[in-house]
Amino acid sequence: MRLIFALICAVGLVACGPATEDTALSAAEQAKANALLADYEAARANGSWESAEAKADILVGKYSGTEAAAKVAATLAQTHQEAEAARDQRRLRDAWDYQSVATGGGVQRSATIYSRTVPVGEDEVLPVADARLVLRDHPSWGRSVYLLLEQSKFACGSPCTMRIAFDGNEATAWAGKQSDSGTGPALFINDDQKFIAAMAAAKQVRIILPKGSGMIPSLVFEVGGYEAARYAKP
Repeated sequence: MRLIFALICAVGLVACGPATEDTALSAAEQAKANALLADYEAARANGSWESAEAKADILVGKYSGTEAAAKVAATLAQTHQEAEAARDQRRLRDAWDYQSVATGGGVQRSATIYSRTVPVGEDEVLPVADARLVLRDHPSWGRSVYLLLEQSKFACGSPCTMRIAFDGNEATAWAGKQSDSGTGPALFINDDQKFIAAMAAAKQVRIILPKGSGMIPSLVFEVGGYEAARYAKP
């Protein structure tokens, strides 16, 4: 009888004796997975996509066999997509530089962004942007929009005309005025209010410079992160 009982226990270990350490560990892991699932769903509900993505990565990677991990799988693709969009939007916001400087009995406010750099090889980009787009509000000179060009020689011509396209729309003619910033050529866009309004609704602006004006034929600015409230005059 003792031999028969030993054989039964050998074949079906779970049925014999007290709960094993592995069983208790599995229950603990399940509890941790459920807690991560709750945090994941709360982050999604709050629109905290990057936090939700981080919770999901831990849950799927560390507790892949749990019921909680299976539930996450149903919405994981959307979470990754939204998290990537959030990272890209932060990149676009960070591309802008906002400054407030006391000058001329008042405060000069500006919003500046560099033109998009061009890939020149694997994991390499052009180290210096071709231009900066500047939105400026000066206490004496008023508001203006202009380009600071990273080239020593530039001739806009007379009349000075450039072509500007917002997102995928067709480029249209815009009047400009060339000046000297003291460190290089500057190109003002005459209708600054119209430009800012169109730019604020766009993700990308392409400025096609006059033919023969310089070495750079066109400039691209990723303006989708522009925050009007940070530039607006109070």
